[in-house]
Amino acid sequence: MTTQTTHLTHYTVQRGDTLSAIAEMFGTTVEKLVKWNRIEDEDLIHPGQRLIVAEDDSPQDTIYTVKAGDTLGAIAEMFGTTVERLVKWNRIKDPDLIHPDQRLVVAKSDTTAA
Repeated sequence: MTTQTTHLTHYTVQRGDTLSAIAEMFGTTVEKLVKWNRIEDEDLIHPGQRLIVAEDDSPQDTIYTVKAGDTLGAIAEMFGTTVERLVKWNRIKDPDLIHPDQRLVVAKSDTTAA
């Protein structure tokens, strides 16, 4: 018996996002985002919409690059996780102190890492 597990990474659309910007952020293509999310009009996405942004058969962590104005709370909400997990995964000493261009693990492929 063979079992194949597909790992999905999700992202919550923010105001001003476009599929091309999201694709670039996650190193994928607009075509893949459209396919994975069954999007009929690639120019029509909405803030709060949860999208599959990566689909992989091999486990991997998801990395996010902090932008000016980001907070751990907002990042946690974007990726469907908690501030506590972000602090733990990234060994953050002060949750109120993150910097633009800082790279954070925002999703762990290993379910035991939560």
